[in-house]
This record gives sequence, structure tokens and C-alpha cells, in this order.
Amino acid sequence: MENKYVDFVTDEHFLKCVKYVCDAYPETKSQIDMKRLKRNGLDVFKMIFDIVNGNFDTKTWISNEVIRQNDKTITNRIGEFHQKLLGGVDGWEDLERGHQLGVDLKKNDNSIFIELKNKHNTVKGEDHKSVFDKLEKVIKKYPKAIAYYAYIIPKKPSNGERIWVMKHRVSDPRIKELWGSKVYEIVSGDKKNLKRTWDAIPKAINDLTKQDYRFNADGQQRLLALFVDVFGN
Repeated sequence: MENKYVDFVTDEHFLKCVKYVCDAYPETKSQIDMKRLKRNGLDVFKMIFDIVNGNFDTKTWISNEVIRQNDKTITNRIGEFHQKLLGGVDGWEDLERGHQLGVDLKKNDNSIFIELKNKHNTVKGEDHKSVFDKLEKVIKKYPKAIAYYAYIIPKKPSNGERIWVMKHRVSDPRIKELWGSKVYEIVSGDKKNLKRTWDAIPKAINDLTKQDYRFNADGQQRLLALFVDVFGN
């Protein structure tokens, strides 16, 4: 039977990963916890600028503010979404937090290990060195393995892999950077699976929320243009 969402993981696994992100969003139909909203800090000056400049009502602003205050959790979960999803590919494992190797994904035959981030700038400055050192320990333990520092959202529209070159560290051909759709290609076997995942998310959300949200033709065109802006053709 053909899969409903993508063909590199089961529908059950795909829905589970999408739900993990959706659960971080506040339920718009539920009563807003104003005490919690105030406790997190309300900038009433920004509120008045937003409402008047944006030409929307107070209720809409409050709903947007609830999402904004949850944004860090949502952003973290979107990053973990890719890890969880790719960990469900046959022959791969999501190592999850607390694993002794300290990386995110590995191939079951121990030939590939991946430290996976959502964006190119998730790891900053000196922290790159600690990531490099962690990958170096992995290849020392597994002499035939390749270890990747990978990120989904690249700095410029592109996808690819290269030897990771860093100041004050000795480069190794088995420690590489990996980005964009190339991440999905290495794990799932087809770089188009990144776009297929992106396309399938709205369908999965509709199934989870029992709604039928659809983008109109103009919306679809704009979204596709933005996807190309990020990842290239």
C-alpha cells in the first residue's frame, strides 16, 4: 500500500513527528491563560504599535503573542523534527538526548554519524570547536566511519557536503559539513525527500487537526518561491 505522506518513513512515524511540533503551539480554540501571558512579560507599548500599524484587533494580537512566547519551544521542536523523522528511516537510528556518543543520528552499521542542526547559525563561535571535537572522538572510536556536522537551512541557497575546515583544528577527510537537501539524500537516498517532506506537512497537520486548510494558487506560488530562495533549485 502506497504511503500517504512520504515514502521513506511510515505514515505513522511521519504523523508522530509532525504532531511533536504541533503540540508546541497553543490551542487557538482554548481559553488563553492571561495570567501566564502576563507572567512571561507583556510589552504593552509594542502591543499598541503592533495593533495600530498592523490594523488588527486586540484578540488577534493576544493570539499572536501567545505563539511568540512559545516560539523558542516551537523552534527547538522544528529542529528536532528533522532528527526524529530521519531517525525513522530504515537502517538509521535517532540517538536522542543523553546518548553516550553525544550526536543525533547514526546509521545502524556505524558507518555514518550525524550531528544535526536546523540552521547554519544554530551553533555559534567557540561552540563549533566542541562539535568538531565530538565528531573527532566518534571517528576515533569507529575508524571506518564518516562523521557529519549537518544543518538543514543553509546560509546561501545550496546543498552539499565538504570536508569541515576549522581554525585551530586539524582537518580530517572523515569529518564533514553537510547541508540542505543533501542531508536528506545521505540518510534517505534521495535529495528530493526534503521537498517532499515540506509538501507533506500541511496534509499531515490537516489530518491531525481534522481541518481542511488549503493554499490558494497565489499562496502556493509564493511558498514555492520562498523554498527556492532558501534551498536553491
